[in-house]
Amino acid sequence: MASVSDKVVNNTGDRMNMSFFSNAKGLCIILFIISLAVYGNTLFNGFAVDDLAMIEKNTIVQKGFAGIPELMVTPRLAGFDRNIVNENYRPLSLVMFAAEYQLFGENAFTGHLFNILFFACCVVLLFVFLNRLFPHSLGMWFIAALLFALHPIHTEVVANIKSRDELMSFFFAFSSLLAFMSYQRQGSILKLMAGGCLLMLAFLSKETVISFLIVVPVLFYSYLNGHKMRSHLVFVSSITVAAIFLIIRQMVLKGHDTTAVPFLDNPLAGAGILTQRIPTAILVLGMYLKLLLVPWPLISDYSYNTIHTVGFGNIWVWFALAAYLVAAITMVLRLIKKPKDPLAFGILFYLANLALFSNLFFLVYSEMAERLVFFASAGFCIFVAVLLFRVFSSAENLQSKRLVPVKLWWVILPVSLVFSTLTILRSAEWKNDSVLLSADTKKAPENARLWHSLGSVKILNEPTPASTGDTSSWSITRLGIDDIQRSIAIYQDNYKAHLDIGNFFRNIGQYDSAEYHIKESLRIKPDLTAALSDLGFVYFSEQKYNEALVLARNAWRKDSKEPTIMFNMGMIFMQMKEFDSASVWMQRTLDAQPDNKMAAEYLTMLQNALRKTDITGRK
Repeated sequence: MASVSDKVVNNTGDRMNMSFFSNAKGLCIILFIISLAVYGNTLFNGFAVDDLAMIEKNTIVQKGFAGIPELMVTPRLAGFDRNIVNENYRPLSLVMFAAEYQLFGENAFTGHLFNILFFACCVVLLFVFLNRLFPHSLGMWFIAALLFALHPIHTEVVANIKSRDELMSFFFAFSSLLAFMSYQRQGSILKLMAGGCLLMLAFLSKETVISFLIVVPVLFYSYLNGHKMRSHLVFVSSITVAAIFLIIRQMVLKGHDTTAVPFLDNPLAGAGILTQRIPTAILVLGMYLKLLLVPWPLISDYSYNTIHTVGFGNIWVWFALAAYLVAAITMVLRLIKKPKDPLAFGILFYLANLALFSNLFFLVYSEMAERLVFFASAGFCIFVAVLLFRVFSSAENLQSKRLVPVKLWWVILPVSLVFSTLTILRSAEWKNDSVLLSADTKKAPENARLWHSLGSVKILNEPTPASTGDTSSWSITRLGIDDIQRSIAIYQDNYKAHLDIGNFFRNIGQYDSAEYHIKESLRIKPDLTAALSDLGFVYFSEQKYNEALVLARNAWRKDSKEPTIMFNMGMIFMQMKEFDSASVWMQRTLDAQPDNKMAAEYLTMLQNALRKTDITGRK
């Protein structure tokens, strides 16, 4: 029998518990601080992986404020490479990168800081949304948001600056849901308009928020069904916003192939639909579920040959299929039995947001990627939080009005400790390309792209012996060559790897090896203008000017706007002493690239040479 003093202590503890933890604003602050703390070490990281294309080498982003109008009307990677297949239209994160570049320069610290702040806001928004959707369950939604904040699978999204598009899309998507929910309660047309505008910002961040067209009708017709007409208007607004975005996207991407999926990125592009593609896609869905339950190992790239294609004879395919069928059936039954069941909503949110990347209905650019499960993981955290509370809650807990059942902390605290440790350690691996790729090639030793990227980093970070006369760095460079050749051994048709290693051999004067690898690149991809141009440069270096000119002209016919090709044409004509033609091409180079100092210097030299020739001719 409990003593009076014990009861006083318990009652005092309960009052303190209620006064501090039952305050939603206080819990928001706690979640915000935890989110900042667990990713604080990323502030000391540099740029990594796709940051090169989005920031470091993106010529439009590096125009700062002046580049923003262009970013709004061009494909995502127009400032990096106009020949990228399967382009997208995601201007909003690029606009923010341009603003950051204008204000802070090329600063990785600032990029990481904004990523952390956006993520912390996403965690808080998830908590606020759930608390408004299902009031009187504050502790449950605190646990759901806590798991979302600490889950290591989010490290790619937060630690890779490029993934700002995911963070911004999540932020604006949940902001739009909160605005629509306010409209549902209050009927203010301004709230409806705000919800539509916020949803458009989510689409402009990343188009995959289109999955909300499944979530919104279930949410407002089943869970928030107090006012039918307002629910109709919310759904119509969502569809209208999506339609407007898709029209704009189509106009911007006109002429680009938005469906092309390279085999190296997604090997399912070369698989039989029923024999390999569908069973392997189901296996990948199982792998997502496994990473959500046991988030190790985490890899920055899952392209060829990390995941082996399988058929329906693989037992893990059937385990994954069974898990998803059970989840889907459970969701449907619970929605029928209890239309406002939070457990069913968690499953719905998970399945709706993951279906888009499942490769079951259509192929996406990646066979698997941790960032692709960012939205869906919120549904997983909801499901886990609800399930845990139903297992550990009791009449005693309900009477004490504790935020979280005491017994549940024995599960949550160890999981939080493990998750936060894994998150911090994984975030440290995102320090830069060298650290990340060195770590990930150990976890995925059969991944062709990881070895290619690691080799390129080793070569680029070390001066070549030919350029410095110092052979001390040759060992590192040699390792880089070995890494790229290992990539080619895994996937012989990796044209980018052949091109990169060919250019390296060209730079150190080994023209036979350079010619072989660049020709291999052209064998795989005959229309590759970069390879045509680079092979022409090899011939130029060997003083085979006629052969170089043929290739340069072919490259220019395929891409008449590329300044590098124009410059190469000018150089070839200059060596052939055809100064008139050389001047024309150098002028074209400057017209396309006004800040090209080398082209300006050569043009001045050519004009001086032409004047001397003219005077000599007159004499």
